[in-house]
Amino acid sequence: MQKVELKWIDGFRFVVKDENKHSFVLDTKAEVGGTETGFQPIDMLLIGLGGCMAFDILSILKKKMTDIRNFIVIVEGERADEHPKRYTSITIKIKCNKEANQNDIQRAMELSRDKYCSVYATLNKPPEIKFEIVSE
Repeated sequence: MQKVELKWIDGFRFVVKDENKHSFVLDTKAEVGGTETGFQPIDMLLIGLGGCMAFDILSILKKKMTDIRNFIVIVEGERADEHPKRYTSITIKIKCNKEANQNDIQRAMELSRDKYCSVYATLNKPPEIKFEIVSE
């Protein structure tokens, strides 16, 4: 089981830590009480999806010995206007140097989407989510 901890600092800022002691700041927009000093939670969803697919695609392309010199993954999300303002559409763009084999890139993207990317799979078939309240 994986675990992350979000520890409140002040306002709407949290320090997020994982089991390997990595950390970052989570915050929100100033207009809703944040200080804009960290990522917003909804952005982390795009980062997780883009990062997972980027790792998969790059790994596959390296195994195929595809001529990779530039590799950028851009993830764009359209959100609903009304609460809960969920993503209604997500587009993933792969930018690569023109010498890279486009068929290799397409196949790597398909393999990530259909077989390897755990974030995509989780979004595609949402897990059961449970809630517990623990008093200290």
